[in-house]
Amino acid sequence: MKKYIYIILVPVFLLGCQYTPIYSNKNDYNFSIEKINFVGNSEINDLVQKKLIRFQNKNDEKKFIITTTSSYKKISQSKNLSGKTTDYLITIEIIFKIEKGNEKKTLINKEEFMIKSFSDKFEENKLEKIKKENLVNSMVNEFIIQLSRI
Repeated sequence: MKKYIYIILVPVFLLGCQYTPIYSNKNDYNFSIEKINFVGNSEINDLVQKKLIRFQNKNDEKKFIITTTSSYKKISQSKNLSGKTTDYLITIEIIFKIEKGNEKKTLINKEEFMIKSFSDKFEENKLEKIKKENLVNSMVNEFIIQLSRI
């Protein structure tokens, strides 16, 4: 009997107080992006574009023109006795050039992470892709916060 009461009351209380998740897609930013230019690694640029597209074509007073230059490097960090790579150092760098009227500003984000070499290359590429997406998302979120402060 108590289970049924909890099942009924918990949703009523949560819906009644207009509960919303902290990281919901609320868009309380007071700027828009007029134009985005991309240079560099196409995979990184596609991830950046997916995050920034929601800020385009808005009618806000602060309008920016952004040029994004990205680079991606996968470097062999250590090898075993037979010469096979065991660890890779992956470096992602995104340079955001911001133009607002006559003002120009440059923000540089650079992140590195280590990844082990797997015998199964499919699993290695999958893990690398997930880490790459997470890093780019955090870098773009940091960039959005910086834009809102300008």
